[in-house]
Amino acid sequence: MSVQNPIGAGSNERSTRGEIYKVCEAGYNEIANAIVRHSALRELESFGKIISDKPLSHPERALFFATIWAFFKDVPAGIVALAARVTDEWIKEDMWHGTAKAAHILYASVDEYGLHQHSKHMLPTHHQMFKQLTTHLGLSDAELFNPHYILPEGTAMGNNTHRMYRSEFLGEALGFHLASEMTSSREFQFFLKGFQKYAGEYGLVDEDDPVLAFFAIHCEVEPMHVATGREIMISYLEKNPTIAPHAMRGAMAFMDGFEQMFAALNRRLA
Repeated sequence: MSVQNPIGAGSNERSTRGEIYKVCEAGYNEIANAIVRHSALRELESFGKIISDKPLSHPERALFFATIWAFFKDVPAGIVALAARVTDEWIKEDMWHGTAKAAHILYASVDEYGLHQHSKHMLPTHHQMFKQLTTHLGLSDAELFNPHYILPEGTAMGNNTHRMYRSEFLGEALGFHLASEMTSSREFQFFLKGFQKYAGEYGLVDEDDPVLAFFAIHCEVEPMHVATGREIMISYLEKNPTIAPHAMRGAMAFMDGFEQMFAALNRRLA
């Protein structure tokens, strides 16, 4: 009996952990499904059709890149800030594994900072890749920072990105981050295909011109970022199920702003 009891207890504990994981996985799926059902993705698809139907003129390129820069510029530091917060919180309860939990967030920033091949060499950061692409397309810094080209919805998205990654409610930040990664895995495919289709008009050598690295690298790495975002979300739901409403709120805050930004771009570019 003394041998059987620990075995039974261990089996029950594993069963309980498995059941808890399934519940938390269902909570994650609810958030993820709300993201993929959001009407923002229809606006993104409409934008993809616009840049696939015709090449963008110089003023249209300025509008597009200035607007998305107002948003994208705040992403790398936001991810780092969130990873630091996850570390600080998690090590209070699990000192030896807190940094491992935060690594699920920080992994995305490794790519943003050009460090994913650090054992060989440092690569250009995503900001530097953005600059290389816009310079190739003939866009100056003055144009990228010109309020005439920056749609208010892009500025609002950038401000929201800076704020939400640092939200006092950690669940909000995690939900916002998850939505950002899930949409990136789609949006950059539209961007890349649209510019590849008109390689000649954009002065590209061919569809694989290295100057398109800013688009191409996101198509390569985002699926893994979504997977790591999933794992940290489930881990937090296991740790504290009460964050679920906050996480949903953060995810929907991202999607609402994303929809407004692309709807505004579509109105101007259609």
